[in-house]
Amino acid sequence: GACIPSLSQQKTYKTDIKAKVVNPRPLTVTRIYEKKVILKNAEAAAALAKEEELSDKKEKINVYKSFHRDIAEDNALKNPDFFKVKEMVDLHTLFKNRVHFGHHHGCRHPFVVPFLYGVRQNTDIFDLDKTLPRLHNALNFIAHMVYRGGVVLFVSRNAQTMPLVEYTAQKCGEYSHCRFWKGGLLTNIDYLYKNLTRYPDVVVFIHTQNNFSHEHAAITECAKMLIPTVGIVDSNCNPTLVTYPVPGNDDSLDAVKLYCKLFEETILRAKEYRKRDIEELSDDSDES
Repeated sequence: GACIPSLSQQKTYKTDIKAKVVNPRPLTVTRIYEKKVILKNAEAAAALAKEEELSDKKEKINVYKSFHRDIAEDNALKNPDFFKVKEMVDLHTLFKNRVHFGHHHGCRHPFVVPFLYGVRQNTDIFDLDKTLPRLHNALNFIAHMVYRGGVVLFVSRNAQTMPLVEYTAQKCGEYSHCRFWKGGLLTNIDYLYKNLTRYPDVVVFIHTQNNFSHEHAAITECAKMLIPTVGIVDSNCNPTLVTYPVPGNDDSLDAVKLYCKLFEETILRAKEYRKRDIEELSDDSDES
């Protein structure tokens, strides 16, 4: 809808040179001008976005180069217990720290039934013969991830053990999140933080439920983002979305102290092995 100039306007445009009517169709010209401005702004924005994308790629390459180290990983992969995690804990230690106790049998999750030994005084009892090898596998996986420069994130929402979990992460030189989990913290990380942020390589759940006895939101987000997880799964928890579930008691303070101690020793041992192998490689390269 541009307006059509009247006959008088056309005559004024043709005859009177000093008249203020510069164009008989100002609306059309204005729209064309606006389109040109929008087009120029869009081209400039596209060019700027392309430059930012290239700079982000360069930053990502630099970030991952700084975390990557050439380590002789063949020895670590060939040996099934390269970090000797089986020496850290045995069946008697699990029993002494009350790992075998579950919840009331009325709260039992159906997917935890294969890990149970039976019921005593209306309380589910875990089969520690099934818990121990799964704990060894979880510790071995964490050690391999840390050995390759991975980042570990500890997650818990239990108010009683929250300071212990945070202290364990601090001693290991890793990270912890023991507060309210904001939705999209992993799935929408680019929008929340804007800057380049590295995802955790493995997430360790000391408790797989939040304060309201619901599944922790981070478990679902880790599954969506294909981030491996290690979790202590009590008899009222769902182990299906946890990559390395460890069936056991997650309420007893003695059991949680044992888990934190094992995770701390595993991470520190893997970092020690990593540092040793890097120094050996650097010495070999200097000699050559």
